[in-house]
Amino acid sequence: MMLKVIIALAFLIYSSILDLKDRRVPNRVWIWMLAALLPFTVYEVTFRVDEILFAVIGVLLVIALSLFFYAIKAYGGADAKALIVIALTFPFYPEISPFLIAKGTVLALSTLANSLIFTPFIILFLFVRNVLYEGFKAFREHPLGFLIGYKVKISDIRHHKLLQIVRNGEIVNLYTGIDVEGWIVDELKKAGLEKVWVTPKLPFLVFITIGFLIAVTFGDLVCLYFHVNVKT
Repeated sequence: MMLKVIIALAFLIYSSILDLKDRRVPNRVWIWMLAALLPFTVYEVTFRVDEILFAVIGVLLVIALSLFFYAIKAYGGADAKALIVIALTFPFYPEISPFLIAKGTVLALSTLANSLIFTPFIILFLFVRNVLYEGFKAFREHPLGFLIGYKVKISDIRHHKLLQIVRNGEIVNLYTGIDVEGWIVDELKKAGLEKVWVTPKLPFLVFITIGFLIAVTFGDLVCLYFHVNVKT
């Protein structure tokens, strides 16, 4: 089981690197991950036949949730595929860590829950970054951008969503990011902007990887919270 977790973690780390670099993860990564882990899963199933029904229900639930979050554009296709592969290859929660104090019910669900808990920390990171690089005066310039984005040179826009556009000759702040298009960038340049507020396309696979590592090491952070509060 330890080897299985290590292999899964290796694939997730690799996919995170690709996500950080190009925001694209080829389908072959998930195919190879599935192929590498399924033999372990088949072996496990033969010894845990009495738990199959619960495992199938858990897998179907994760697949449904993963596709739902993808449909509402909460994250990208690679994120959904990662969770689905984890669900298919880990129908039984691995108990390999001596520090596992809050075991969840389904590993993929615990992974998702853990990743969502850590995601808001990016807001704190961006806030600190903007204070250091732009100063508090930039908060008045674009309050939301100060919390969910940062300013970059127009010539350096890459893998971002724009939080500013030109409308009727005036620079307008946006409250949700839009894709970078050539004509929009040209208008921003004509307006005399050297730097523009953008929001990063969140590399959520990084958080999924962290969530997975925590799930197999310590457990489900949501379960841990209730576990501690029940005891106190």
